[in-house]
Amino acid sequence: MGCGITTVKYLLFIFNLVFALCGLAILIAGALTYANIDKVDDKLKEVYVSGSPIALIVVGSIVFIIAFYGCCGAIRESHCMVVTFAVFLLVILIAEIAIGIVAFVNKDGWDQPISDSLEKMFNEYNVNATITDDINKFQHDFECCGLDGPQYWIKKGIALPKGCCVTDGHCSVVTDPKQVFQTGCVEKMKEIIEAIGLLLGILAIVIGLVEITGVVFALCLASSIKNRERRGRV
Repeated sequence: MGCGITTVKYLLFIFNLVFALCGLAILIAGALTYANIDKVDDKLKEVYVSGSPIALIVVGSIVFIIAFYGCCGAIRESHCMVVTFAVFLLVILIAEIAIGIVAFVNKDGWDQPISDSLEKMFNEYNVNATITDDINKFQHDFECCGLDGPQYWIKKGIALPKGCCVTDGHCSVVTDPKQVFQTGCVEKMKEIIEAIGLLLGILAIVIGLVEITGVVFALCLASSIKNRERRGRV
C-alpha cells in the first residue's frame, strides 16, 4: 500500500526546508572558517584554505540547490523529479561517508604542515616592519605567543612581541605573566582545526540522518505518485 500522497508530499517539503537550512549552515561554516583562516599568512592558507573551507562552501551550495529541487518535485508531485532527488541524496550520502573515512584516516595530516608553515613565518620576525606587524596581529587575533609559548621568544633573545600581550601595549612574562598569552601558536592552530573538525563531524552526522529521512520520504512519495498514475489508467 502506498503512503498517503498529501501527507508525504508535505513531509518531504518540510524536510527540504530543513535540508536547505543544513546547506546554508554548511555554507556559512565554510565562509566563517575561510574568514578566520584569512588572518593567517599566505603559506598557511595554501595548506588549509585550499581544502576544507572551499569544500564546505561548494557542498553547502550543492545541498541548498538539491533541497530546492526536492521542494519543486514535492509540490509538483513529479515522479521523475522526486526519484532524481532521492538519487542525488544517496550520491551525496555516499560521498560524505567516503570523505569522512578519508578525513579520519588522515586526521593527523595537518600537524606537520601547520608546524612547518608557522615556523617559517615566525623565523621572518624582525625581517621587516610588515612581517613583524603581521606576526603580532596573528598572535593577538589567535591569542597565542610564539611557536610553543612565550619561551620561544626568550630562547631567541627577542623582546616579547606586543602581539603576545592580552591587552594592547607592553607586557612581561616575569612581572605580569597573566597579561601574556601562554599557549603556543602551533598548539592554538591545532586546537582551532580540531574544533572545526568536531563541528563538521556533528554537522555531517545530522545531515546524514536528514538525508536518510529524505530518501525514505522521497521514495515513499514516488511510490504514491506511481500508484495514483496506475489507478488513473485503469
